[in-house]
Amino acid sequence: MSDILQKLQDSRFLHVRQVYEPFEFLGFETRNKYQILDDKEGLILFAAEEATGLGGALLRQILGHWRSFKVVIFDQDRNPRFHLHFPFRWFFKSLTVTDDQGQTLGTLEERFAILRKKFDVLDPQGRVLARINSSFFRFWTFEFFHRGRSLGKIQKKWSGGMAELFTDKDNFVVSFRPGLEKETQVLMLATCIMVDIIYFENNKTDLGDLVN
Repeated sequence: MSDILQKLQDSRFLHVRQVYEPFEFLGFETRNKYQILDDKEGLILFAAEEATGLGGALLRQILGHWRSFKVVIFDQDRNPRFHLHFPFRWFFKSLTVTDDQGQTLGTLEERFAILRKKFDVLDPQGRVLARINSSFFRFWTFEFFHRGRSLGKIQKKWSGGMAELFTDKDNFVVSFRPGLEKETQVLMLATCIMVDIIYFENNKTDLGDLVN
């Protein structure tokens, strides 16, 4: 895992690009898949929601992001490197991130907030590594703070293309403060995927979904 962590630490930011699925033009929600590129736009990782058969496909259509599911992050050789587990919750979403050895790297917990989005990023011992804040006036930006200092941010990038009008195809940039711990970078990358699935998976999401 050290080679992947080093590539993350060498990058000032990452591009996270959702892979287009043709069936989305028909309004059918497919498994979420992503390409992850470094700051030179070199492909370093892939991410994909685990296949769960016909039952999982039906739940995806019915429950959307409220369902329980897993996402695996692979290296260029298709070796699994990180696992993201999203348990079923109607409210206060959570995410657990483990490495390829099954060791927990950290968790993400949604907190109560009015007219904003708030999350805590926790280490394996439950200590707060960062707090995430997305204000009412900046729906598309999720910034990470620790003791009042910015660690980086997730920003959704709008291409203006037709794909965004008819599909759930989303693009993000995850930027890091220089010298940030590699494990924290992994948790920020995992948070980006969670943000996309929770807030942008359904292209019919209205403003109320984003601010509540």
